[in-house]
Amino acid sequence: MGLFDIFKKKTKERSLVPTAQEALLKQTATIPDSEKKYYQPDSYYKAKSHDGTPFESEVVSFEQRKNTSIPSNNGLYVPEILMLHFCKKYPNPKGGYPGYWWYKYGIRDVGSVYESLVDRGFLIINDKTGKYELTNLGKTELEENAYVPYMHRHSKYTTFTVWDLNQLLGTGNKSNYMEIIEKKYADIDNGNEDSNKSFMKELKVIDPEGYRLLKSQDKQIKAVQATDEKYAEDKNIDWIINFWEEIWKDGGPKFEGSGWMFRLPDLYIKAKRYDDAIAIVQKIKKTKGSYYLNKANSYITKIEERRAKEATKKIK
Repeated sequence: MGLFDIFKKKTKERSLVPTAQEALLKQTATIPDSEKKYYQPDSYYKAKSHDGTPFESEVVSFEQRKNTSIPSNNGLYVPEILMLHFCKKYPNPKGGYPGYWWYKYGIRDVGSVYESLVDRGFLIINDKTGKYELTNLGKTELEENAYVPYMHRHSKYTTFTVWDLNQLLGTGNKSNYMEIIEKKYADIDNGNEDSNKSFMKELKVIDPEGYRLLKSQDKQIKAVQATDEKYAEDKNIDWIINFWEEIWKDGGPKFEGSGWMFRLPDLYIKAKRYDDAIAIVQKIKKTKGSYYLNKANSYITKIEERRAKEATKKIK
């Protein structure tokens, strides 16, 4: 086989890997009707996370990850190992399947992966609880790959994730994962601190107003990231609404982008607080200029339709 033939083969293999959108549609279609109540509405799942905000990024599907990550000695990949860690919550999760299974790990049809872990001997169903339980193989798998649940709970940087750690650990013994994490965090902290200090020092002199704006933006970004992560875990909509109400009390989002501007209206709509949703959209129209005028008007129409639909249901 010549070099050109090898290149053609690799190109063909890559083309067979579905895009995030293709994987999303495919996995959505495989979820049984009986399982759909444990997921968010289909509209919640998108091929991009934080669409329309400074954090916008394309979701990497599990199928895509398999091409670049390293399986464990027993053949499991990062999200499958994490599923073993959380197995006692499933199946039939009380609070539903958290959004992070798709947005962080590229898995939309969570139930089918759990079933495959049973088929492969890592889990069984406990007859008393009706929940999954680790087999001896599953227990060994978790012990050998403790870095996965650790990084899920403690990851500090978007530039260093469990997927990056997976590459650094490679194959074989992974018991030194904390040593690698601490070294990587120290390198990032030192690099970020040095470059950021230098930039901010110069900016403070040449553009004091820009300096103050960046400081406030950075603070808000960190707060939003932490809030989104917490909401993905506990789904406490009242809590996240309160967070965004405080953002608006302070003048609203400090970044442009429809995702930011209409986050609170979206949450109000989800909570069926339609009067509050219209009030904040009217505020966006008044304070954020004509840039969001068309979107704001379409939101008001959508909210009125939702409210009318709810009123009809109550009458019936």
